Amino acid sequence: MNKRILLACLCFLVAIGALAAALLTMQRQRQLQQMETQVVTVSKRPLSPPVQEEPEETDPEDGEESLPAGKLVITAARKAYESGTMELIVPAIEVDEPVLAGTSDATLRKGLGLYDYAQLPFEAGGNVSIAGHRNGTRNGVYTLDWPFYPLDELGEGDLFYLVYDGVIYQYLWDQTIVVEEDDWSVIYCQGFSCLTLTTCTPIGVADHRLIVRARLIDSFDADDSYDYPAVWVEEVPTPSAEDVNLTISTVEEAHEHIHP
Repeated sequence: MNKRILLACLCFLVAIGALAAALLTMQRQRQLQQMETQVVTVSKRPLSPPVQEEPEETDPEDGEESLPAGKLVITAARKAYESGTMELIVPAIEVDEPVLAGTSDATLRKGLGLYDYAQLPFEAGGNVSIAGHRNGTRNGVYTLDWPFYPLDELGEGDLFYLVYDGVIYQYLWDQTIVVEEDDWSVIYCQGFSCLTLTTCTPIGVADHRLIVRARLIDSFDADDSYDYPAVWVEEVPTPSAEDVNLTISTVEEAHEHIHP
């Protein structure tokens, strides 16, 4: 009888030990999963959808007046945009990507996305706002080769290009800022024609948004031979024949004055 009681007690203790080991294993696995999630989570969408601001409807045929600053604007041209027909080129960080329509998670897993509230580059006062990831996962491995990973490296003098409908639109870097994740104002119309690139920061945490803005400085017909300079260089105008003759005359007069 005593042996049966002892055996029962031993079996009970073994069961308790096995249960405790199982609970510890489950807790450890949960901790590892949480740590892994913190490291490899794909960045969230660059901005959260607006909850209070109502967009305005505009018609590009109304004329060349600039779009209203400080507002979200949806234009007929943006509604008609065909995904992938515009190209973003940023030579300084080796970006050359088509711009897809929308910023859904599925779209941003494929590449860059044009905000629903963006405008197109030919619209005066428009803000061509484009979102993209900085990091992601591929086959379960953490990657940093997404288009906007080096976005924070851009700065003064860097050039940006949008190629759309047979025209090259050239932009010059204006500013880089970090904002809260729900700051929707960065894609408002800014009162001037601009390009705004948005992505998540810090990488792997994504609780803020990195914003790079550039101003439109030129537009010209697309040409396959154009080499897309990475940095703005102010051109020195070639002297005219009149300037050259004036310089020669001035030198000759100075020579006669020194050696009469």
